[in-house]
Amino acid sequence: MSLPQIAQLDLPQAQITQQMKTQTVHKTYLWDFVAGDFVLKDGKLIEVTGLEYIKVWIEKILRTVKRSLIYAETEYGSEHHSLIGQNFHPDFSRSEYERMIREALLQNEAITKVDNFSFSQTGSRLEINFEVSSIYGTVERTVSI
Repeated sequence: MSLPQIAQLDLPQAQITQQMKTQTVHKTYLWDFVAGDFVLKDGKLIEVTGLEYIKVWIEKILRTVKRSLIYAETEYGSEHHSLIGQNFHPDFSRSEYERMIREALLQNEAITKVDNFSFSQTGSRLEINFEVSSIYGTVERTVSI
């Protein structure tokens, strides 16, 4: 009995390349943004993936001021905090909020598009609504300033 000669198999290069690609697994731990701590179940951290991962990641990056002391050596975070209290024309501010939020979110390779921005002002409170498309699906988010 002889073994097959694997070296003589004729596989198209595209098939070999496709099989060799590894898919990144995106995951994080569930965070309670009100309590400011991880969510535990039976004393253990809860790991989230897929669309839940995207939701947590979005919230974390938009709450992080870009170039903060913790992340000084990285590009992690959002610059939109720098516009708070500035006296710019509303159209300019909205355009900048949109750009800064989009740039922050598109740092994640799982996020494919950030669009459909809408703004609503109530007194000094500005709410920015937008839609985030990812490889896991689409989610609507809101930032209150």
